[in-house]
Amino acid sequence: MKNLKKRLGDMLVEKNIITEEKLSEALKQQKLRKQRLGKVLVDLNFVTEKAILKVLSEQLGIPIMDISTTVIEDDVAGLIDPDFARDKLIVPLMIDGGKLIVGMADPLDVFSIEKLESSVDMPIDVVICPEMQITNAISSLYGAINKTVSALVSEAELQSEQEQQDRIDAEVVDLMGRGEENDPVVKLVSEVIKDAAAKSASDIHVEPTEKGLIIRFRIDGVLIHSLDIDSKLQNRFIARIKVIAGMDISEKRLPQDGRMQIKFEKTVIDIRVSSLPIVWGEKIVMRLLDRSSVQIGIDTIGFSPENLEYFKKALKAPNGIILVTGPTGSGKTSTLYAGLNLIKSPEINIVTVENPVEYRLSLINQVQVRPEIDYSFATALRAILRQDPDVIMVGEIRDIETAQIAIESALTGHLVLSTLHTNDAASSITRFLEMGVQPFLLTSTVVAIVAQRLVRKICPHCKTEYKPDEDTLKILKVPQNKYKFYTGAGCQSCFNTGYRGRTAIQEILVISDEIRHKIFEGRSTEEIRMAAKMSGMKTMRFDGLAKAIMGHTTIAEVLRMTKADE
Repeated sequence: MKNLKKRLGDMLVEKNIITEEKLSEALKQQKLRKQRLGKVLVDLNFVTEKAILKVLSEQLGIPIMDISTTVIEDDVAGLIDPDFARDKLIVPLMIDGGKLIVGMADPLDVFSIEKLESSVDMPIDVVICPEMQITNAISSLYGAINKTVSALVSEAELQSEQEQQDRIDAEVVDLMGRGEENDPVVKLVSEVIKDAAAKSASDIHVEPTEKGLIIRFRIDGVLIHSLDIDSKLQNRFIARIKVIAGMDISEKRLPQDGRMQIKFEKTVIDIRVSSLPIVWGEKIVMRLLDRSSVQIGIDTIGFSPENLEYFKKALKAPNGIILVTGPTGSGKTSTLYAGLNLIKSPEINIVTVENPVEYRLSLINQVQVRPEIDYSFATALRAILRQDPDVIMVGEIRDIETAQIAIESALTGHLVLSTLHTNDAASSITRFLEMGVQPFLLTSTVVAIVAQRLVRKICPHCKTEYKPDEDTLKILKVPQNKYKFYTGAGCQSCFNTGYRGRTAIQEILVISDEIRHKIFEGRSTEEIRMAAKMSGMKTMRFDGLAKAIMGHTTIAEVLRMTKADE
């Protein structure tokens, strides 16, 4: 092994694979995300993992190895502590000539190599492997969910229904305290949650059926089947989730909400739990909220350079209203949080009103709305105005009362950020007018409206060029053979979907004099939209197509998430 003192970023810049500017941005994101530089660079689409592996191999003199079909013996797997393997992304492969051959995603991690060498008391030889292959190998060796399920099913078949019910009743006491660490159901629930976190799932769906439970993960906005659990384990599995989420396991007739926290690798994940009684039992949905994700900078949300400048300019306004619109799950809150992270400082007082408070932010005062005690958005806003705020974020403007207070706040010198559930930017104006907001108040306060959707990004590991059919290009009004387009072929890294991660596509409507006149004249949503386009607004369809041409997403995703431009 050679050149161990040279850093990955320097290697990539030296080879002209990335620029100094991109390296600087990636290093900033690395500090925020607390992830390996290589992973950050790939996530930002600055470089492919394949290119990184090639550079490391050439510079360090270490071979690249495909371990997707490698069979690892149990005695070799036992040489490395599972937690160490997961934390450092190291997998033992074989013993050859008295040396332990290990696969690593980051062969520059010399300290881990030295620690492992001391632990196993034999020389270490390193090969470089794709991160997903290492993760899959570690899961297979140390945390295979399906093996756990098989063992649980076998155990459950030996128990009578009464014995199972007795165990559920006993767990009310035991699990509320220390928990039954050796109980297979306890381990299974833990493994399911860890597996979802490892795959960057946003939600876990636990769905009862006639034959048992179906577990599905929502990854990049799409539900993917994970595993099936026998009906004999259904009650115990759901009871375990409800207990650790602080829910009443004896109540099975009414919906409930709960919450829990887990530590996964180096991050703390908040989990919101919802139960819903259905025909075959209780359905559980767990929403995973990774605290580290709120530290993502505004430059990584997915704004085009032009839209990013519009948004930053709006955030610099001394007062007014900035709206982010879109359906549930379109990343509105993340965009607002990124904006707050950009402008927060010890010199200003920022207060948010949310329901629920999804993430905790430093230097920001966050208020949780509690409708059950009549502590509404409007009530909280009135109280906040007596707290000398500079910037106010309202989770959602749902009614005329909240809208009026937000407008009054903007008129009295505050910058207000909020969300609406509308299909596009122009529809937000109509929505305000329908609530009963006077046109002159609207034009005096609204600075900008951001409408957005989330589209899946092409997996960088299986990205390939393809030629769209003629009809598709006609729909998009794109000339044939003018641009290159890409898709994902499907691989282990993306669970054969062809996609990995999501990015936003946006349109930003800036309130110009022309649009003010349209609003005063009571013009339709479509007329306001056309005026915005004439003033320079790029629609979501346009933004999505630009990202498809750049190779970030596919045409299919753009068509799925946007409507045609008139």
